[in-house]
Amino acid sequence: MDSKLTVLYETHLKPQLKALDHDRKKVIKQYWLSLLLGIGFAVIIIPLSFMFDLQAFGIIFSIIIAIVMHRLYSKRWDQYKKDYKHKIITKLINSIDSSFNYKPAQCIDKQDYKNSALFGRHYDRYRGEDFIEGQLDKTYLRFSELHTEYKTQSRNNSGKNSGKNQDQWHTIFKGLFFVADANKHFSGQTTIIPNNHSIFSATDQKLSDIFSNNQQQVILDDPEFSQLFNIYSNDQVEARYLLSPSMIQRLINFSNRSDHTIAFSFVDDHLYIAISSSKNYFEPKLFQQADSLTFIAAIYYDLKFVINIVDELDLNTRIWTKP
Repeated sequence: MDSKLTVLYETHLKPQLKALDHDRKKVIKQYWLSLLLGIGFAVIIIPLSFMFDLQAFGIIFSIIIAIVMHRLYSKRWDQYKKDYKHKIITKLINSIDSSFNYKPAQCIDKQDYKNSALFGRHYDRYRGEDFIEGQLDKTYLRFSELHTEYKTQSRNNSGKNSGKNQDQWHTIFKGLFFVADANKHFSGQTTIIPNNHSIFSATDQKLSDIFSNNQQQVILDDPEFSQLFNIYSNDQVEARYLLSPSMIQRLINFSNRSDHTIAFSFVDDHLYIAISSSKNYFEPKLFQQADSLTFIAAIYYDLKFVINIVDELDLNTRIWTKP
């Protein structure tokens, strides 16, 4: 356990976590109350409505009660999460670097996502949270959780909705999206796609776009790197300049230390990293004690993992310099 985290927990976090855990228990009570009342009303009202030939009324009334109870629970749970992030996540981030700015309700800008050139498919739904930005020595970075999806429609051929179109949502990307200043304006676009890209949604779409944008595969004389990634660029010379032996080794090490599928791109003067994951990184859990040091440590190390990308890839050593 990181000694810095232990001191932070004992001196600053624990008192607030105790109070938050009291609030969490209230939310749990509201959860069970909402569930039991919703079921209870349905069990009582629906049979009575059938007895008095008021089936529609009974069903509608039960649905309304269920919605009201769910909203009461959701409101309290959302407030708990908001308080947790404001009081705890902010302190964890500041313990890593006090200059960092945390905006729980915001996410990576759509333009950053587009500029990365990692995803060719157009999204129909774009959402995220837990936006963090700051300066580590010479490198400005920002990241957040992000989830992008596209929509298709299919015709329902069964049931009372037969013949109607149904919306189906498909994930393009879900995970952490990271942007860092590379201190170099790249004339071309270089994308590094994981070989095992079945988890990395929209890669099939991306591969067709790569060749339409005059990007060609870059073959490097590094068997270990080639087992992990495919490289595409519209500037073969620049791609080889970017992917020096030392940078290749850092990318290999970073990928091996992560349990997730990762893609990179070098575009304009930025390095973009998409870490595919279904994990909700910086959220409290309803049935997890708020004052659990183990749980706090998991969030802390997730934060350090992302912020330490700057050191992992040695971005403060200006390998590439702006003219």
